[in-house]
Amino acid sequence: MLEAADAVAYSLVGLVFLVAAFGMLIYSVLAFPTSLAQDGFPLAIITLINDLLLVMIILEVLRTVLSYLSERSGSLRPFLFIAAISATRRILAIGAQMSIRGDQMDPDQFRQFMVDLGVNAAAILAIAVALYLLDRRAEQSLTA
Repeated sequence: MLEAADAVAYSLVGLVFLVAAFGMLIYSVLAFPTSLAQDGFPLAIITLINDLLLVMIILEVLRTVLSYLSERSGSLRPFLFIAAISATRRILAIGAQMSIRGDQMDPDQFRQFMVDLGVNAAAILAIAVALYLLDRRAEQSLTA
């Protein structure tokens, strides 16, 4: 009975994630013309990409829920993808902030942005290494 309730709860959570993904996708597409008119093409594109990456994060979480429902086990891989997408979103946001501020940035702000960019780039690199190691481990367990 508890497993059935667990499956129902996960199914409802998955449904909410699906609705959220579609809602964010529709919002992103509808908000793009307004953003284009107000902010100009470069910032509108960065905002659109940022929003679409958020949709991808929601879908990856949904995929994790679906995977759990079908296999009854969790996996580290989806969370690594979510982390990589999140770090990419942060890099885009920093780039947009730097574009907006331009020459008005003081050296401390610039240094902080560079540190933030470096940390996020290092996180993406670490995630890539972790994914590679997970793949190698899976290959080795298949051949053994």
